[in-house]
Amino acid sequence: MKYFIIMLLCLVIPAQQARGEMMDNGEGEFVVSPGQNDVVIAPNAIIMPLGRILLVRKGFEYCAIKFVKFWTGKTDEDMYAEYESYYKNDKIEKFSDENVEFRKGKLSAPKPKGIGRFAFSFGNRNVHCGFTKLQWSGKGSLYFYREGQKQDDYGIEIAPTIWTSILQVNINDERIKWYSFDLKRKRVSKPIYKLWGENE
Repeated sequence: MKYFIIMLLCLVIPAQQARGEMMDNGEGEFVVSPGQNDVVIAPNAIIMPLGRILLVRKGFEYCAIKFVKFWTGKTDEDMYAEYESYYKNDKIEKFSDENVEFRKGKLSAPKPKGIGRFAFSFGNRNVHCGFTKLQWSGKGSLYFYREGQKQDDYGIEIAPTIWTSILQVNINDERIKWYSFDLKRKRVSKPIYKLWGENE
């Protein structure tokens, strides 16, 4: 029994970390959730609208990630999502290549159980893509680190795009802007159609 309790405490995910951390504006203040068609660039994560592609890179390895479904369970605090990911190494030129590694995944963040610091929630909060796993905490959120890692810069860069199909992706497109973990960066929110300063 004692061993079980110790193991349970090791798996505890504080409710504030699982649900509030991404919304922190870097100054200890919490902000409202973005609109359904907004892109949010935060100090420690990016939030994307449904169906839009995020690019991830580390060195010469690239991933493309698209959230394809969001929903809630018995309560609004029971959060779920489905995503698609595409992994391209440095030997593959385009994401449309047949050798690109494709994956579908389901994410889950059930409502925490317990009280205060002893609240915990089991689920799958990592987006898998080729060389990396990155934390998710609801809707289209993607962190610069995996669940359980200390908030820090691990060489991961993320770029939001307006694209909806993997066939549109061109990693050499000059409009792409890459972001890395940066707690000094101010949180910015904008409509997806203004991401690259143009109308679609």
